[in-house]
Amino acid sequence: MKHTFKITLAAFISMLASSASAEDYTVSRLIDLDVSTQQAWNVVGDFCDIDDWHPAVSSCSLKVIDGSLHRILNTTSGAEFVEKRIAVEPGLSYTYSIVSSPLPVENYIATLSVETLKSTTITWEGRFKSDDPSMEDTIAGIYESGLAAVEEQFAE
Repeated sequence: MKHTFKITLAAFISMLASSASAEDYTVSRLIDLDVSTQQAWNVVGDFCDIDDWHPAVSSCSLKVIDGSLHRILNTTSGAEFVEKRIAVEPGLSYTYSIVSSPLPVENYIATLSVETLKSTTITWEGRFKSDDPSMEDTIAGIYESGLAAVEEQFAE
């Protein structure tokens, strides 16, 4: 019986060590647009319209799971992301977490917001943990390509 406890304790210590090595990351990207806040929100504000403006997302569907709204995203490369909406301030922002994805990230929470400063600013910011330092650049690339596509919509 002591032997079983030692194995369990060793496994627990190993788990703590591996989770302790995950780094915390914060990634934030923004664009400024010469459009009204309402015009910007009309493009990015609907939780499942991301497939209309993000070039990497081929489809989005909504599903209520355990009383919470989730979006299931399919990417152009065939990956699937399940994201849970945590909060929404209509016309201003929504916050979501990743429930499952192929990315090696944990505790991912992001907010997409629209606000008026000198012009209309769309900000996409996320926080997460990962053992893989390249995830910071990966997430930044996701934000940058999405926001660039939004900017292109208003350049036409």
